[in-house]
Amino acid sequence: MIKWIFTLFVNFLSISLLIAQNPAPLNYPKGYFRYPLAIAPRLNANFGEMRPNHFHMGLDLYTLKKENLPIYAAADGYISKVKIEPGGFGNAIYIAHPNGLTTLYAHMNNFMPALDQYVKKQQYLLESWSVELLIPNGLIPVKKGDFIGYSGNTGGSQGPHVHFEIRETATDKCLNPLLFGFNIPDQVAPDVYSIAVYNRDLSSYDQSPLIMPVRKTAEGYTSVPLRVNFDKLVFAVRATDRMTGVPNNNGIFMATLFENEKAVSSFRINGISYDETRFMNAHIDYKTKLSGGAYFQYLYPLPGDKLNIYSYSNPGSYLKLTDTLKHNYRMEIKDAYGNASQVRFTIQQSPNSFIKTVNPGILMKAGELNVFESPNLQVYLSEQALYDSIYFKNSVLIGGQPLTFSPVYIVHTPLTPLQDYMTIRIKPDKTIPYPLRSKMLIRKISKDNVTVRKAEWEMGMYSSRFREFGTFQLVADDQPPIISGITQGANLGKAAKITIYVRDNFDEINNFRAELDGAWLRFSQRSNTFSYVFDEMCIPGEHELKISVKDEAGNTTTQTYTFRR
Repeated sequence: MIKWIFTLFVNFLSISLLIAQNPAPLNYPKGYFRYPLAIAPRLNANFGEMRPNHFHMGLDLYTLKKENLPIYAAADGYISKVKIEPGGFGNAIYIAHPNGLTTLYAHMNNFMPALDQYVKKQQYLLESWSVELLIPNGLIPVKKGDFIGYSGNTGGSQGPHVHFEIRETATDKCLNPLLFGFNIPDQVAPDVYSIAVYNRDLSSYDQSPLIMPVRKTAEGYTSVPLRVNFDKLVFAVRATDRMTGVPNNNGIFMATLFENEKAVSSFRINGISYDETRFMNAHIDYKTKLSGGAYFQYLYPLPGDKLNIYSYSNPGSYLKLTDTLKHNYRMEIKDAYGNASQVRFTIQQSPNSFIKTVNPGILMKAGELNVFESPNLQVYLSEQALYDSIYFKNSVLIGGQPLTFSPVYIVHTPLTPLQDYMTIRIKPDKTIPYPLRSKMLIRKISKDNVTVRKAEWEMGMYSSRFREFGTFQLVADDQPPIISGITQGANLGKAAKITIYVRDNFDEINNFRAELDGAWLRFSQRSNTFSYVFDEMCIPGEHELKISVKDEAGNTTTQTYTFRR
């Protein structure tokens, strides 16, 4: 066991070295983990799929389109953490194993009885339904195959399934579970659609790629020759994977570029933590995707990409053409089982040199602190915010709607992603009435997505933080939330639960609290719907239920109901 853990450490150390000819081999123990369900293995989604702002960090296990299938511990260990949240994983269990790995089971409906009672006790002690509980070593041990709870559709789930992960306990990096020998059939090679080529002398956000569609033949995929008028090339691939007997398009595991049969660059999606998963926006052609295109995955990292998934042999993060001869390339795309597809293509540099155009705007670079300041608008980007250089632009539109206190500011473009939060400061364009000064928000509109954040008064401006560029405006919110779902004096003797619905003009609920006869009562949350299932906390008789809801601006609504049970 110690030897295997040392081998795992050496593998991760090798992966962290960016400049390498080939990625280090991955040797994980086969057969250590069992499949967590007692049905035939099948996946709804695999590890490494591209999702909005993140990689898919585990396997989505098919549950026959049903909820409440029993889930079993994948190996011996102890339950080390439980997480309950309205979005994300919903109800999730973490099991620590003696081999230095942790397994995660998410979107569950219910936990096993002993764990459920422990969690419920902690929730009442903390007076919070949303919890992240670290459980002492050995308090709740499990054996391989022990029942731990039921599958469900909680949190950010879009349908019944189990989200399953394997993590390195010490680093919290997620590993590809398909590398651990689960008996999930797959003899299907990845499907390849096209290759994209970029000019590294330009920012990825200042260009559109040259697309090379591919054609499938008996020997693999081919493409027509491409001529370019620049010498620093970056490649990306559009490809998906499928598993035997399942039509779903899944993510690919690995892609390698060969020049004259010598590996020159590659990526392998494995060993990624949740602190790093947002760098997926640097791994893809974000501009093309958000403009309505497909996912193209880079084989070289952008300047601000900190993922340790790349290997390349040349000193720069690009391929350099030094002549105008034809160069033969091969790209190999693999899934986690080693099924591979090959693409062969030719690129030639044109004698006509590339002419770089002058971009309007303020140059901002990855890895640097970038600041835009004007009398009425300030934007601050940390050194970690950008993946590649941009020419920052902004413009102003006339406001004028009720309870707005600034023009509409178009801050750069949502086609450029951000890794870190940026600070936005806006100066009011008219006097804000005193009662509204504590109710100020900054509203962001990015495509069809509208969000608001509480605005704080700083240095003569209202300030807040956002993680996307877009359209911003200073607004006031004096409308409290609306509570519904229960009637005064209701007889709930035959009811199984109480459901409360909350509506807010900006759809941002900051806090929900329920009290039964003066004591905190555990309501679960799904979006802006809150539910309490009757249990021993509500005995037969007359009761008083007090509901308090606060929105992002601090507006609070409190309603008190009497009911009989």
